[in-house]
Amino acid sequence: MEENYNSIVYSGYLKGILKAVLVSLTVTLIVLFLTALLLCFTDFPEMYTFPSAIAATVLGVFSGSSLAAKKNRSNSLLSALLTAILYVVISFIIGSILERRVMFSLNTALFAAIALLTAAIASILVNRTKAAKNYNKGSSGVLDKLSRKKSGGGYRFNSRKL
Repeated sequence: MEENYNSIVYSGYLKGILKAVLVSLTVTLIVLFLTALLLCFTDFPEMYTFPSAIAATVLGVFSGSSLAAKKNRSNSLLSALLTAILYVVISFIIGSILERRVMFSLNTALFAAIALLTAAIASILVNRTKAAKNYNKGSSGVLDKLSRKKSGGGYRFNSRKL
């Protein structure tokens, strides 16, 4: 019975991670498609293609990792990082197939580091709890300064008589 429970839990966990990776890849492809349209039909400088690819990666990994962290609150950091690692591996495989060669470079390492950092930040932001607002029942002090009477008669604000 325990074995059946563990297989159900782990399959659900893996399914949630794979859905988060699919969301990440979809968001990235949409952002890259919009950037390609922007580059094609406007006079947007081509020197911004690399920053737009980084922005697409950040948005994609953030959306998928936050989804994975929300579904698995107890292991949110692990879920987010696992989502980012799978995202990087799948993206690298797709890129290698499209270029018909396998090549590791500084950009590959930068891409992986940005994805992992984004996943960690997404996990932290998802698990953030909002503090209860503590409203004081008394005044803020500004009204006390305005309504305080001094011995000279009348109301004073910063030593000028009103």
